[in-house]
Amino acid sequence: MNTVTATLGPLLSPDELALTDPDRRAAHEKIDSAARLGGLTPRQAADRHDLVGAARTRGELRQIFDGLNDAVPPYGLTLALRIATVGWLAVCAIQFVVWVTLAVFGHFDGPWWLWSDIGLGAAVGILWWTNESYHRKSHLRAL
Repeated sequence: MNTVTATLGPLLSPDELALTDPDRRAAHEKIDSAARLGGLTPRQAADRHDLVGAARTRGELRQIFDGLNDAVPPYGLTLALRIATVGWLAVCAIQFVVWVTLAVFGHFDGPWWLWSDIGLGAAVGILWWTNESYHRKSHLRAL
């Protein structure tokens, strides 16, 4: 896997992130929470625990938690995250190229492009934080 793919892959496909041990623990706790709240029977909970053990990516959790509210990020949030990340990276790259081109022709100014990149980056960061919060919480809300 090359460096660009390794770096940009998780940014552009958050559902393709590999499950970590904390992700698995949170998933098991969500299943237990759903069973306590009556959203799953004990048999369904056991089946889903087995599926979590076999899951490799966060995208697989979307299928495992199908039918349980508040367990994984809504698909719309994940899509918005992907679109915002692609837009932010494109704006960063274009502005940097323009800045370097101007510098080559003698119009070197301070890194003016950082201001918009930081602002857009903050918006992307908020979307990432929101997306991550679904994976890190361990209890589901009662409906």
